[in-house]
Amino acid sequence: MIQDLNYQRISKPHEKNNDDYASVSILIHDEKEIIFIKRSEDLPTHKGHIAFPGGKKEVEDESIVDTAVREACEELLIDSKTITPIGILKSIDTVEYKFEVYPVVCLISDKPSSFNKSEVQDLYYVPIEELKKEKNWVFRGHYDSDWVFDIDGEVLWGATAKMVRNLLNITH
Repeated sequence: MIQDLNYQRISKPHEKNNDDYASVSILIHDEKEIIFIKRSEDLPTHKGHIAFPGGKKEVEDESIVDTAVREACEELLIDSKTITPIGILKSIDTVEYKFEVYPVVCLISDKPSSFNKSEVQDLYYVPIEELKKEKNWVFRGHYDSDWVFDIDGEVLWGATAKMVRNLLNITH
């Protein structure tokens, strides 16, 4: 399943990035499902959106990979040893955030059993097979890449949907 995904392998050591940016972790569990969060309504941006764990670069972050892993650990209350970064996708611009957002593809060994309630409202585990099915995506048409996917009555859309479609190589 992982071999079918569209990402660029990460080189080590991880490349430093001194620009302002954000990173997200696309967490893949058991090579068959992707973990999504529902962001807290109390956050400054993307309130209540379905997203990947992530956020802005902090001073201690050496690379986009460091940022993505740190943010996932903070939001999902997990140990970094449970996360293995394997790849990266092309960065994406978001409307609300003025910097590039870098998606980092990671394997996660254990499903999170809780989360940081100040940042996350809920967790969703979505089978990759369901995300790959074109019939499960609806084109809303507000803009060129306005594809949406229903996750338990919540709408996956925007930059996160674009990242998923890029990862799964869904082109139309």
